[in-house]
Amino acid sequence: MRQSGLAVDTVPRRTALRRGEGTVAALRALPLQAPCRIRLRLAVASIDVFALRQTMHRALGELARAYVVKVDYRHGQTTMHVDLARGDRDAAMHAIMMALPAAEFGTTTALGA
Repeated sequence: MRQSGLAVDTVPRRTALRRGEGTVAALRALPLQAPCRIRLRLAVASIDVFALRQTMHRALGELARAYVVKVDYRHGQTTMHVDLARGDRDAAMHAIMMALPAAEFGTTTALGA
């Protein structure tokens, strides 16, 4: 089997890096914008959805925009997704830990603007 000649036509790595240094510096100067909204994933060992939602609403109040609930009756666990502003994350996590001490935090996902 014959090898392709792609490696012959490419620019050596060091030369390519030297030529692109201005571009890299310009890209580093751009501020990175953090996402406005995030989604917290929680796992709670309970299937009483009404009581969980009521507890979350009392704990978070206006901090959270929406709750998405998935109930796994087989394992007796409820997964909640809480959408909130990125700046409210610390306060929301503290409130959740106080209201539901056995809740397990999962991944935090950026939702964008």
